[in-house]
Amino acid sequence: MRIVGIFPSPPLLVSEFEEAFGPFPFTLACDPKRHTFRALGHPTLKKRTMLAKAAVGILTRKVKQFLPKDPAQRKVATTSMKTQDVYIQGGTWLVDEQGNVRFKHIDDSPENHASIEQITDHIDQWQKQG
Repeated sequence: MRIVGIFPSPPLLVSEFEEAFGPFPFTLACDPKRHTFRALGHPTLKKRTMLAKAAVGILTRKVKQFLPKDPAQRKVATTSMKTQDVYIQGGTWLVDEQGNVRFKHIDDSPENHASIEQITDHIDQWQKQG
């Protein structure tokens, strides 16, 4: 099994992200033109929707800290917010070696991610099937 994280950012920013937040036990790949995201049906939220969600998160205290405290992480986050498509939503895909999708979860908002438990349950089921 191989895990790949795909970022809608250019290689330099992904490299800076990995240096600030990593290391990661998987490969980080770049999709700066978001071809993969769009082909897989990942939505892009409207700016006002994203800003409203951020405001609600801060006001309800569900978002305790908007930007990281670590200076290197803060720099990457602010650069990303200023230069990248922070409105495109991510997701989780489990694809077998034959290209069959075994699990997918497309985030429809920033707070709607597949949980680690969901992902590991699907991986466990997949491995039991052989």
